[in-house]
Amino acid sequence: MMRRSLLVTVLLCASLASAHAEIIGANAPRAVTEDEMKASLGEVDLVGANGAPLDLRALMANGRPTLVSLWAYWCPNCLAEMKGFKAVAAACPERWNIVFVSARASDYPKDAAKFKTYSLPWKIFRVGDSTKTDVAKAKSARAFYGATADGGVVTPLHYLIGASGRVDAIVSGRLNFAEPQRLAAFCAD
Repeated sequence: MMRRSLLVTVLLCASLASAHAEIIGANAPRAVTEDEMKASLGEVDLVGANGAPLDLRALMANGRPTLVSLWAYWCPNCLAEMKGFKAVAAACPERWNIVFVSARASDYPKDAAKFKTYSLPWKIFRVGDSTKTDVAKAKSARAFYGATADGGVVTPLHYLIGASGRVDAIVSGRLNFAEPQRLAAFCAD
């Protein structure tokens, strides 16, 4: 039932899906594979504003579905999603684990400042500094960001993870939870 609900949510929320795309939504030539992106969730180090680590693996294993969203203050679609996330916060803030991550670690201070203005119940994190000294961590971060062939990122990028901890979908593009039927699907058991 949970898996069916998640699938309905993904289908309702995805902007445009290409029949041949590995990732739902905006299609961009990537330097990493879908499998590498999925695996990165168990390997990437995330830290919060005070430098405290977030154990994403433990969060993904707590029995609730998880949404990890790469977000940026300069991204028009990220900003447009905030109305929908406010609707989620009002309707079902505890239904999902929701984690926002700065799409570029170097932008974290600006992302955190902008994110704070929305007064959402969730926090925004960044990829940790271990990527500067650990080649394996840098590779994981590159996959987590869904690095494009030219080394950029496409935002927003969302990982939808089932209650079992398995990545069910990756959505590249805007999710719109502000529409009542999409909000209902996202909040459904």
